[in-house]
Amino acid sequence: MVVLLAAGACSTGPQELLIAAEMTVVESGMIDHVIEAYEAAHPGVAASVAAHPNQTILDLGRQRATDLLITQVRLPETEFIGSGAAAASQPLFSSRFIVIGPDSWRDLARGSEAPEVFRLAADHGLTFVSRGDGSGTHELERLIWLEAGVDPMTEPWYLDAGTTMAQTLLIADERDAMTLSEYGAFLIALPTIDLTNLEVDPGGLDIEYAAIAVAGSEGSEAAVDLIDWLLTPEGVAAIEEANIELFGEVVYEPEPISG
Repeated sequence: MVVLLAAGACSTGPQELLIAAEMTVVESGMIDHVIEAYEAAHPGVAASVAAHPNQTILDLGRQRATDLLITQVRLPETEFIGSGAAAASQPLFSSRFIVIGPDSWRDLARGSEAPEVFRLAADHGLTFVSRGDGSGTHELERLIWLEAGVDPMTEPWYLDAGTTMAQTLLIADERDAMTLSEYGAFLIALPTIDLTNLEVDPGGLDIEYAAIAVAGSEGSEAAVDLIDWLLTPEGVAAIEEANIELFGEVVYEPEPISG
């Protein structure tokens, strides 16, 4: 009986919280910094973070194979929430995309809208490296090409990398090419690449992230609690502190505390 009681006591441990997050905010260290602050304030929770493209994140949510989604907000995310698959959801922070490329293109691109710059690159046959991985970055890139009136898929200058943002930036740098990048990912990569921010018009390049608790998952209650904490002064401060430590500036702007 003593052995059985001891075994039962040992089986009680921290609440496991599974988090599926968009790859860019995991690669940068942003999410890990914030989650570490949450765990320090909630020692009864053990969170694990896995990086995936947005499409995969939503698939995991539909399967209830994860508890919390941290994803870019686009039509599929809105549909996921509207379907009743979310126990809770909340805008988390906002950021922006930039177009990067060879420094020789800065004067050509500066101040122009992204579709115009993409069309100009196509006309000149400038190599363009796409993530091609079903991420929010990839989805936005496809929309920009559509607005530009260009179908790049069969063009010899278009490279479908099918990889992460960090790897896409390295490939683009090797090819002296153009690509679409989140600003934070560009800052992290900047010491190792020669490409530059082409300073295109920021219109249409803003992005919002959301935290979504998956209804019916094992850790759904813990996910809702984390979302609530992210909206407290402590949660907002953790996001701000992660920004400064990683980037030296606020790249991922936290949602203001309501009330």
